Amino acid sequence: MKCNVVCIQTYPIMNNKETNLTKMAELLEQALAEKPDTQLVVFPELATTGYQCGENFQELAEEINESSHTVKFFSDLAKKHGVYIIWGMAEKDSKNKKVLYNSQVFLDCKGEIIGTYRKIHLFDTEKNWFTPGKEYKVYNTAIGKIGLFVCYDAFFPEAARIMAVKGADLLVNSTNWEKPYSNDMDLLMSARALENAVYLACCNRIGKDLDVDFFGHTRILDTLGNVISDVKEEKEDFIYASLDYDKKENLKETYYTMLSERRPELYTELCK
Repeated sequence: MKCNVVCIQTYPIMNNKETNLTKMAELLEQALAEKPDTQLVVFPELATTGYQCGENFQELAEEINESSHTVKFFSDLAKKHGVYIIWGMAEKDSKNKKVLYNSQVFLDCKGEIIGTYRKIHLFDTEKNWFTPGKEYKVYNTAIGKIGLFVCYDAFFPEAARIMAVKGADLLVNSTNWEKPYSNDMDLLMSARALENAVYLACCNRIGKDLDVDFFGHTRILDTLGNVISDVKEEKEDFIYASLDYDKKENLKETYYTMLSERRPELYTELCK
């Protein structure tokens, strides 16, 4: 099985959801015009709002359901082009409107919600506005088994490993990784791919909010942590890669046998 993936690097305008949605749609249309065989499109973390929105997140956040404005917007695009879409946004809890999450939303090619991942490891001031999620999920789809995680989650190898153990073919990290820590992101994403023998798509943003500047480096990695495709400049752009899951499985049966040779009975100290 193969999956053709596009990651779109954007410059979200802080607190301006409609402008951001319009730009995301334009970039998606451009990418699919060039790569019409694309099956999955990925956007950055908090791509619809910007990062340093502070108390404005309360107004910008939406519940994740079929009637959500942003979900409907992307659902129409998914149906129009027959593609799966993953993007980051501020989510409002359906039962307690004061509770917000830093989430990724995953739609199928019919525009229907596959699932939502709520960022578990919140970074710095994110803790002031968001509540951490509680579960890593792997979604079994027609384009493979896909696991979601967000930005700072990559610093915790347990996150990617849990999803790999659950059978993930591809890990998707939507991120807002900031300067001057580009080397950290590059190393961590390659490590998460290699140590789990999985493909990894990392979609970062560019531009500046209040006092945080973002560097881009959006990239798609193979199962050895090598860059297949990346955005080398700080600009709005997209990358494409065709991922061969069969090749991944062959590697895991030969030299890269880490998952089958784990010794979980000896790892209990990690949970203390």
